Amino acid sequence: MPDPEPFYAFTVPSLADDLPLQCRVYHPKTFGARLQPQDERHSRRRGAIVAHPYAPLGGCYDDPVVLSVAETLLGEGYVVGTFNFRGAGESGGHTTWSGKAEQDDYVSLAGFMINYLRGLAITPDSDQLEPIQSITDMSGKGTSTISTTLNNTTAVQLILGGYSYGSLILARLPPVQSIIRRFEDAQTGTAAAEIVLRAKTMAEQNRNALQEAESPATPQRGRQLDPNDVATSPRKRVGASPIVFGGEESDPSSRRRSRDSRRSNDIVRKSIETPRRIKAHMRGSSLPAKNGVKVETTSNPVAASPRSPAPALTVRYLVISPVLLPFTSLLLPPGPPSVFAGLRKRSEADTHAGDLFIKNPTLALFGSSDVLTASKRLKAWAEKLSASPKSSFTWEEIEGAGHFWHEPGVMQALQEKIKTWVANEVDS
Repeated sequence: MPDPEPFYAFTVPSLADDLPLQCRVYHPKTFGARLQPQDERHSRRRGAIVAHPYAPLGGCYDDPVVLSVAETLLGEGYVVGTFNFRGAGESGGHTTWSGKAEQDDYVSLAGFMINYLRGLAITPDSDQLEPIQSITDMSGKGTSTISTTLNNTTAVQLILGGYSYGSLILARLPPVQSIIRRFEDAQTGTAAAEIVLRAKTMAEQNRNALQEAESPATPQRGRQLDPNDVATSPRKRVGASPIVFGGEESDPSSRRRSRDSRRSNDIVRKSIETPRRIKAHMRGSSLPAKNGVKVETTSNPVAASPRSPAPALTVRYLVISPVLLPFTSLLLPPGPPSVFAGLRKRSEADTHAGDLFIKNPTLALFGSSDVLTASKRLKAWAEKLSASPKSSFTWEEIEGAGHFWHEPGVMQALQEKIKTWVANEVDS
């Protein structure tokens, strides 16, 4: 079966440092129907993200497992987003040792998908319209509206997924509420604001194309738009090249000022803090101090702006072939804390990772013949998470499957497990 064809190919800036990240969005065949819901099941904007394996070992968004999972979710009616982490494909930068920047890479696409799916929920019914987002300007005194028409009754579902190294990054993401706030509070000209604008532009293009295709009126000039027009319609793009979005949505001057000011502030802050940190280190203190008083660096919060109701957002997690210690100690501090308690000091990201997998519906899939992590250790990890009180964590071990899912029949088994999980969650 041929690989799924992306509808959009585009870039977004990473929240970490503005590096351009290659992204793709795939639309299901029923995409047009999803914008015109006929029942409760179809009234939900459903999307998913699948993150790829370790870039230095060849991982990218063209990975066969990533594409197979994307194909499965497309078949279930999901809009699917994939992306290349920094250092993979044509994305900028290089893979980091800590994985912190990669977390921001993932959050960048997550913010895009949330705003894109919400943008698709916009309807012409003005009686039900509410603002989606507002972005505070650089002064913090006012707001500029990103989008002003949102059907508040249309729920949004999002699956955050990761395969291999991608699951490690997934495990260390902040709660989705924190992700949403990061984009709601974005200042004009920042990477977060640029991502929201790009999502709005692409969602608006889709809405306009569908409205034109379904309009009974004949255009004043030129031929009437065919609903199956490959060049313009989201309904039919099999074999067609993806629509490419390059450049940026924001005014170049505001984006340049944003980057320059952030870098300048970082340089000034580091130049001020470095001597104190050196002295603190020599005294054996974990934090720099002045006159015996511990000093903490803080950032001025953006002035809070009134937030209008947004569509309900439910999030689930899909973990495929997680990689556990000791192999990952060379790649990234491990994610879920329930496995590694006592091996090292927990970070805030570790705590969130365990909470997210337990408190949100999560499916972990791995093979009994995984060469990177022994089946016994994977099962111990999964059993501990699923045994937690009120846990929403479920898992399946697929007999004979290796880490790369090359064995006969195992990919089909993986896809069936995902289909069953998705169907059960939708019907529940």
